[in-house]
Amino acid sequence: MAIAAVLDAVTLLRGEMAAITRSNARIEAGHKELHQRLDTIEAAQAELANVAPFLQNHFGKTVEGNEALGMTLDAIATVVAALASDNEANHAEATAAREKILGHLTGATGGLREAIDAGVMPLTELIDTRLKANDAAAQEGIADVKRGLSGIAEVAEKIIRDGSSAREQAKADLKSTGTVIAFTRAAVLGDHAPLPVIVDDHPMLERYILHQRPDLTSSERALVEWRKVIAATSAEELIALLNKQQTPSPTDTPESRLLRYRLAAITRAKIEERGGVPPLRPTTTRATDRSAGTGYLRNQELAALWRQGESTELYAEPELAGALDIFDALDDKIAPSAPDAYQPELSALHSDLAKRIELGERPTLHESRPSAQPDRAPTIEPSKDR
Repeated sequence: MAIAAVLDAVTLLRGEMAAITRSNARIEAGHKELHQRLDTIEAAQAELANVAPFLQNHFGKTVEGNEALGMTLDAIATVVAALASDNEANHAEATAAREKILGHLTGATGGLREAIDAGVMPLTELIDTRLKANDAAAQEGIADVKRGLSGIAEVAEKIIRDGSSAREQAKADLKSTGTVIAFTRAAVLGDHAPLPVIVDDHPMLERYILHQRPDLTSSERALVEWRKVIAATSAEELIALLNKQQTPSPTDTPESRLLRYRLAAITRAKIEERGGVPPLRPTTTRATDRSAGTGYLRNQELAALWRQGESTELYAEPELAGALDIFDALDDKIAPSAPDAYQPELSALHSDLAKRIELGERPTLHESRPSAQPDRAPTIEPSKDR
């Protein structure tokens, strides 16, 4: 009986130990999750630590410039008040204020100093001259100074506007940076997703776009077709095509610009695979000349390329990818047994797309269906008299 009692006690103790073990396992799982969250927070804090010095420097310069501008304008107001009083005793105060202006100008930095210097220095010289003249000349000088002050006010307004614009740009850049950090963090944790176009096309990611790896697995139609088209193309032809692909277009959109350099990455990889030496990468993805005249010539070039029909150059041009999507969508609906019966619809659509491209449009499959693409086309029976 004693042994049985001992065994019962041991069994009970084992049950308690098992319960404690399960409780410890839950606590350890909670600790593990807590550590993962702390790692995420530390990673975000590390990025913020990199951004903080930039913000401190930027806002420090802004505050310093605004203080210099305010002190300078106060000094100018003192000079005008002294001159307007017609009191010889105030001439000494005006002279001291002039020296104060010059001191502020010496301490100002960068574009702020140049902007104030251009408007204030002529006034200080004028004040110095009028102080040495008679009262009549002084009165005339006051009018000149007042006119000059209006110019200074314009300079101040411009500086304030520029500062506000810079702050808005800084906010937009920080928002884009935060988005990139969030997507990068998600990718590291296994949640892969493409960046939004507005972020992926940001100038700060331009270097990545130019040096990206070729996408050889995407099912996107433009990339799939391009990989097929260049399969049997020589390295010399590909080099000529790559030079065109790497040339920024004056009429591109963010979407077509990103596609351009995705196509170029595939072309470059194929050239290297063939043993060729690809041309150097460009320094920017954006055209410097986007004037109306340049855009007109570019539209004519693309329209002519579209009218020539199917070619390697046609599939190499990202700005025509949307039109190819539309054309292929209608072509896929045609019955393979009787393609000639639908040729008028395809011809009409091809002609309509050429006109739209020539006018500067870049039609895509997500837009409303063009007028030349009839709703009845998929249901026409080839055997009927048309």
